[in-house]
Amino acid sequence: MSKKDRIQSQAKSSLVFRIVLTAVVLSAFSLLVFVFKLNHEDNGLKAEKSVAVVVMGEEVKQEPVVRQVQEDIKKPILEKRVVSTSIAGVSSGVDDVAYMIEQAGEIENNDDFLMEDEFGQALDLALESESQDEPDEDFTALEEETEKDEAPVNVQEGEEYFVSVVIDDMGVNQQRTKEMIEIKAPLTSSFLTYGKNLDKHYLAAQEAGHEIMMHTPMEPKVEADLAPDTLKISMSNEQIKDEFLKMLSKFEGVNLKGINNHMGSRFTESAEKLDVVMRVLKDKGLFFLDSKTSQYTRGEEVANLERVEYVQRDVFLDNEDNYDYVSAQLQKLEKKAKEKGYAVGIGHPKKATIAALKDWVKTLDNKPIKLVFLSELLEIKKQKK
Repeated sequence: MSKKDRIQSQAKSSLVFRIVLTAVVLSAFSLLVFVFKLNHEDNGLKAEKSVAVVVMGEEVKQEPVVRQVQEDIKKPILEKRVVSTSIAGVSSGVDDVAYMIEQAGEIENNDDFLMEDEFGQALDLALESESQDEPDEDFTALEEETEKDEAPVNVQEGEEYFVSVVIDDMGVNQQRTKEMIEIKAPLTSSFLTYGKNLDKHYLAAQEAGHEIMMHTPMEPKVEADLAPDTLKISMSNEQIKDEFLKMLSKFEGVNLKGINNHMGSRFTESAEKLDVVMRVLKDKGLFFLDSKTSQYTRGEEVANLERVEYVQRDVFLDNEDNYDYVSAQLQKLEKKAKEKGYAVGIGHPKKATIAALKDWVKTLDNKPIKLVFLSELLEIKKQKK
């Protein structure tokens, strides 16, 4: 049985158990009322019994079992709930199955971007954890390392500086992908190769004014349930090339500008394997954004060798799915851009990220900062050198 089937089975079993348990409780209550009737025949008690029967009758008319299940499904998502990045972790306990049901209440299935089955939507959100980046080092340490890698450029007072915001994991969570596409700003959307309704989403994003990238699954050092098309160092160079070309073929109908790595701490440390990817990028005129999930990445070195346009991530925007945290990270992104003339932030289609981005873009008209596509920022980067 597949992992997805096991999750569905557990969640459905949980619902059945609740319904059966409620029915048993109601039956026991009915039996107690019946015994109560037999043992107490005086008028006062008869009146009391009548009240009890009426109360129970009202509850039955309101269909308590069905109502309770519906209320459970409609519970709002918990803001600070953390889902394991391993699918095995998602299916490990009843608590996580309950969380899938909670997630279902946040989504409405009245849009053609969404799955038709409500339970399928809940499962879709739970399985979304598979797409979360898992760097081997602490994010803060990696960002401090980034600061050491690039010497600050002296930006003159009043001079305009530039930022790019790349949204990874697009195409996995159907509803959040749609909400991110609806943000009216020059964002760069990076779509995972195994997202659902992939062409529909990236074409909608392009039409909405977003730039399109491919978020390329690459092998990490940490244990994770990998996508079937993940590039691994155990592959031969020919296998890597073939698999990478298959991924790119999924984006033939859109103006693809470049790629960045999804996970990939192990793969990006291998200059030999990364070189296979860079040669394909050179042939197709695509750039490489290094998500920098390892401080030992060979990305810049190999990109320069193959003359592929390269830039690396400066700030992860949403390590925490919290509005205040994301807003603070956007301020950090602005500060980095002011220090060297440009900066790149990476976020994800999360609830807090969407809300914070919507508010942040409204402030840019009053600042000497310009939000640009990543391809534009690469041109600016060359001018700054």
